[in-house]
Amino acid sequence: MKKLLSLLVVAILLLVMAAPIAAQDDENPYRPNDLFEAVDALKAATEGQSPPGDAKFVLLTNAVAPFWTAAQTGASRASLEFNVPIMFQAPTAAEKLLQQLSMLETFVNDEFTAITFSAIDREAPHDIIKQAVDNGIHVLCTDSDATGSERAMYIGMSDYDAGRAAGEAALEIIGEGKIVGLVGYATAQNAQDRIAGVNDALEGTGLEMVEVLLDDIKPEVALSNAQTAMQTYPDLAGFITFYSYDGPAACQAVKQAGVEGEVKIVAFDAEPETITCMGDGAVQAMIGQRVYFYGYLSGWVMYAMSILGEEATMELLDPWLSDLGDEGKIHLNTGVDVIKADTFDLYKEYLESIGIPSQ
Repeated sequence: MKKLLSLLVVAILLLVMAAPIAAQDDENPYRPNDLFEAVDALKAATEGQSPPGDAKFVLLTNAVAPFWTAAQTGASRASLEFNVPIMFQAPTAAEKLLQQLSMLETFVNDEFTAITFSAIDREAPHDIIKQAVDNGIHVLCTDSDATGSERAMYIGMSDYDAGRAAGEAALEIIGEGKIVGLVGYATAQNAQDRIAGVNDALEGTGLEMVEVLLDDIKPEVALSNAQTAMQTYPDLAGFITFYSYDGPAACQAVKQAGVEGEVKIVAFDAEPETITCMGDGAVQAMIGQRVYFYGYLSGWVMYAMSILGEEATMELLDPWLSDLGDEGKIHLNTGVDVIKADTFDLYKEYLESIGIPSQ
């Protein structure tokens, strides 16, 4: 498995090096100019300097999924730019949380310089993070946070705001009736906050999320859940799908039932199958994360911390940081994209400009 992953990383690196980057269009509403400016600030601050000779970084995801392809591309591009390897790994076992925790422990024991990961459980990795920090290892979270831990920073969108955006899109597109949510982990910060945002957006309206069905990041279970929801609620008005593969699962169920456009879908993430489903008219809105920056920006932050230290790096990024509740100004909010049929082409143009097909 390790050899296969290594070969995959090499292949992606070669593709990234060969891929042309289109001319920038700063006027495209989907281009996050502020995030490019943050990377430029990190590049300028570290220019002409080098990290420790044995520096090594890792980006650990919460699962293997097409969602993470853009992040891997971003991490690979950052790695090429500053010439330090970034290992890209994901848990593949049935018990992904246990495997993720074991992998984190291994990275600490192997004295990695910096670790970025997407927490499957917001509480479970706290002790390992503390051990890492005590050993001088820089720890970041992206996509899903380990809130209340000693990690230095969270890089990702505001999941609560994204949930509100999804709820507002559902109100505009669906209007009223019953909707069902599909999600992977009940323990993950991103899932909990997105669901809370949707519920708050729908409060007092004629649209109700009657149930959220869990699938433990198993696409086949997500499909079964979508099919079951349509049987359980014959008057179902739509789905809000919270994890990347849930959108294609809902899309498949809706297509199988022949009710495209009747049972509407607001899907988190713009992964390839979800993009296809939007093109077919089965998905009405996508809530896009800027996943490319989960790899590209995380890579540059790890690199900067290895040279400048955490405090100086945080000071440098202060203009782009926001408060994360009682934890202080440690959230680098990557923002949320809402993509509908009338803006779909603009979104695809932006993706093409940075050399990725989806995210």
